[in-house]
Amino acid sequence: MTIREMARGALCGAALALSVGTSLQAQVPTRPDTTVRDTSARARSTQRIPIRKESRGEVALPAPTARADSIARADSITKASQARNDSIMALDRARNDSITAAESARAASLGLASRADSIANAARMDSIARMEQMRTDSISRAEHARADSIAAADSVAAAALVTDQGMTTQQRRRPAAFYYGIAAGATTPTGAVRDLGYDNGLNIAVPLGWHQPSNVLGFRLLLGYSQLNGASFTGGGVTFANPDPTIYSADADLVARFPFNERRTSNVYLVGGGGLYMFRNFGRGSALAGFLGNDVLDPNDEANETTITKWGVNGGAGLEFGIGNGAIFVESRLVSVFTSREDPALDDIFGSRNTTARWIPLIVGVTMR
Repeated sequence: MTIREMARGALCGAALALSVGTSLQAQVPTRPDTTVRDTSARARSTQRIPIRKESRGEVALPAPTARADSIARADSITKASQARNDSIMALDRARNDSITAAESARAASLGLASRADSIANAARMDSIARMEQMRTDSISRAEHARADSIAAADSVAAAALVTDQGMTTQQRRRPAAFYYGIAAGATTPTGAVRDLGYDNGLNIAVPLGWHQPSNVLGFRLLLGYSQLNGASFTGGGVTFANPDPTIYSADADLVARFPFNERRTSNVYLVGGGGLYMFRNFGRGSALAGFLGNDVLDPNDEANETTITKWGVNGGAGLEFGIGNGAIFVESRLVSVFTSREDPALDDIFGSRNTTARWIPLIVGVTMR
């Protein structure tokens, strides 16, 4: 082999090594490497290949290590680039992990805040609901109290409502304006009865009446019992021992009432009428017996009576105070009974006194409707 052929073979080997290095470098990622300086578009080997001549005049080629060095250098570059890429990827993963952790922490923080906000909102809604319920209950109680007050006022107004005739609804529901009662007081004799030796006594009365508050006039039946205290009497030279007479009466009266309150249950009234009066226990020979018509000069006369009934009239006034369905009243009247004494001989004993027996009852009582 000649020197020219050997030189040509060496050049071909170098070209082959360079092409292999170039192809290996082309497989490295395209990310630019700032640590390697690219001095030319084509990679070139900086190693000099010594060429020396043999003693026989031939060119001596070096051992085939240049290609191995080029391959080793390409592997080193590849490993360095791979290490760099791994480092970049590790940094990216670390960054992504850090971002992911930060996002997770932020999401957890937002979740806690959201949960706290939810709890706060729930508490706020509960508080609002309780306040609204309390408000509703308060309004309901107020409306209930208002309804009760209106119902009570309506009932009072209905009870006090006056009809066209001036009568309240409560009074209109009664079957009638009937009333009854009882009274007691004193009976004071006057005129001839007192002169004959009789003094104050007891009076008991039972009124039974019919009167509508819308009307002025009413009717009353008054049942009465009176007792006088008798004393001795001397007249015309005759002395009489007077027992205590009793008088049973039944008066039919008209009553005119003049109310002075809104319900027309309190009033001033006038009363007047007539009735029957039965005298008993007066003694056949008493002064009252002679005044009523017995022949006291002849006590054994069969015509003398132990019970005498006479007609009479009465009139007076009263004051009534209504209390609920009842009333308290006070009343005074003058009772005048016609005795019809006809025997002139008795004038010598009793004088020219009139022929009426009179007394004044004063009573206090109650009535119920």
